Amino acid sequence: MMKFTKRMVLGMMAATMLSPAIAQAEDFSLEGKTVTWIVGFKEGGGTDRLTRLLQSKLSAHLPGNPDVLVLNKPGGGSVTAANDFHANAPSDGTMLIMASTSTFLPVLLGASVAKYDPNEWEAVAGFARGATMFGIADQIGAKGDGADAKTDYEGMQSAGIRFGLETPISAEMLDLVAMNLLGIDARVIFGLSSKDAEAAFQRGEMNMNTDNTRSYLKDFGEDPKVVPVWTYGVIDEDGKLLRDPDLPDVPTFPEFFEAATGTTPGGLGYELQQNLMNAKVMISKAVMLPKGTPEGIQKVYIDALKAVVADPEVAEKLPREIGSMPVNFGEATQRAIDLGTAMDPAVRDWANEFLQTNYDAKLN
Repeated sequence: MMKFTKRMVLGMMAATMLSPAIAQAEDFSLEGKTVTWIVGFKEGGGTDRLTRLLQSKLSAHLPGNPDVLVLNKPGGGSVTAANDFHANAPSDGTMLIMASTSTFLPVLLGASVAKYDPNEWEAVAGFARGATMFGIADQIGAKGDGADAKTDYEGMQSAGIRFGLETPISAEMLDLVAMNLLGIDARVIFGLSSKDAEAAFQRGEMNMNTDNTRSYLKDFGEDPKVVPVWTYGVIDEDGKLLRDPDLPDVPTFPEFFEAATGTTPGGLGYELQQNLMNAKVMISKAVMLPKGTPEGIQKVYIDALKAVVADPEVAEKLPREIGSMPVNFGEATQRAIDLGTAMDPAVRDWANEFLQTNYDAKLN
């Protein structure tokens, strides 16, 4: 009897400890209120399209069925909106933001224009978007045609790789670090936006390029002259790196590295590559609530977004925006944000030396 009583007491204590968040979630209602969803870009772009797709069903899954309005606040690649959100957004569940790689990358790279810390926000859901490195097969020496990483790598070492991007301190820094780790001596042309770099690639002025996997498949998936070399994969909820579901036969970067060199990637450069991979791929888009939002309200939004993503109409259209990538929620999203926005001091030193030595640049 005594043992049973102790168990009962412990159960009651646990219930008491959990009850505030649970009760808050159960009591929370947005009836008669308006939820404002901030998008730091103009109407019609990828972030805006994804937000409006989710917005169409969000009200139905929030308690009280509030109006959900999208507010576009372009400027600074979403930094302007993020600064304002961090400073002024109410923590009562009536405002959220759709952040993107361009929201997180300035924080990772230490840009002074970013007056916010996404790690203080509350993560709801993350939308990964695959990223692929590809090239003109005969020009980059990819004699393995994407099916034999070692053969492709041997050809790439002496092929005269030409790769264009805007600046070395951008999302494409991921690709620069990857090539550096592999010892590929690429000729890098700066000053090209992603659209300019793609156009130069299509003209044959560049022979290697990077893009999200969905765009690669749309533009070059049927082109026999273009071959995918590696993808950056996707991290599952257990933290394991898996192949890109839209290119399951193409190796991830670590798989390519190991097949090419016979060793697994490691060291400070690889840590930087993983930071950049999380920023570019895993949190390509992320739904966030403001700092100070109670745990119960965060749980309500996580459950609501899970229901939205599972809605048949949304599920049918979602691949057009993110491909077949799985959506992550809550803790898994937060883990990606942690890795995609915080750089170890030793890794930062490595990054600065890498940038200074190769491109006469440095982090902010």
